Amino acid sequence: MHGRNNPLPPVIREVVRGSVVAEFYGAPALVSRKRKQDPGRPMEHWWIIEPVARAILVAEELSAHPELVFADPGLPSSTTQANRYEHSISRKLIEKFIEHVNEHTDRTGLDDIPADRIAPHMFRKTMSILVGTEPGAEIALGLQLKHAATRALANRSTQGYAASDSNWARLLDTAIEDARFMRLRDLYDQHHAGQTIGYGPGADRLTNTFDTVKKTAMETTRTAKTGDKRTEYDLLHKTRIALRFGKLNHCTFDHNHPDGAKCIEEAVIPAGHTGPLIDRCQPGRCPNSVITPEHLKIWKSEETSLLTLLDTPKIALCRRDQLNRQLDDVRSVIRRAQK
Repeated sequence: MHGRNNPLPPVIREVVRGSVVAEFYGAPALVSRKRKQDPGRPMEHWWIIEPVARAILVAEELSAHPELVFADPGLPSSTTQANRYEHSISRKLIEKFIEHVNEHTDRTGLDDIPADRIAPHMFRKTMSILVGTEPGAEIALGLQLKHAATRALANRSTQGYAASDSNWARLLDTAIEDARFMRLRDLYDQHHAGQTIGYGPGADRLTNTFDTVKKTAMETTRTAKTGDKRTEYDLLHKTRIALRFGKLNHCTFDHNHPDGAKCIEEAVIPAGHTGPLIDRCQPGRCPNSVITPEHLKIWKSEETSLLTLLDTPKIALCRRDQLNRQLDDVRSVIRRAQK
């Protein structure tokens, strides 16, 4: 959608019956009340493409509400403004979406979505910023965000919408750091509960650090005559452990002591780069690699898949050589974990 004087689209819940105009300066349009960035809320014409016009007319026929085209059919008339969202179809759909994602995290590798309050509009801005850096994303987002006329006129509203701002970036960095520390804290608790948190030299250094934090916390609390997990977690946070979490392994690369890291051996390091070169990671050979029991399951599954492919009759010799090299790499990871 594109307004005559303003590129921001109207609130979809404000669309009422009879809002579609067949032609407005040569294109179909939608008459709706403008709310974004305008406290006066004037009525505006918003250009739309023909498929959108047809979709709104269909929605108008299907709507059971006497005025609104996109009213939530599951909204009980007796609910108050304060709790009506909790009883809406939108809320139920979000709950089902979260339930679906959380049920398949073992297959997708995603983290569980926490049980916080989530509204539909919260997906829009974050999705746009994350997708905005991908090749061809501006065009895709222009279509997804309905900036159709804006794209045709080569304006920059899609770029501006997808561009990261300082507040969003600051919140994202904080959220990433919080999530990272929560995972580190979980590993810390698992280690001190007697569980194996990983294999390899990287895991040994990590557990030694955890033991040092535990010892320091005990000495501190003995002096203060108090003691709880909070003291240990505070010390763990202050330790600033170099640990990057990954799907196939974790990395303990420390840019202050990079010696031995396989990913930077004989590599051209970009100017200003201080971290590992992820695309050159060698989980089975690098001393910074940590293979956890969860990682090991994935590597064993990959070994089985490669053996199945190698049993394929009449496989090309070059393809067989490639599979054998991959199998050697996979088995080097498994051997490290089984030592």
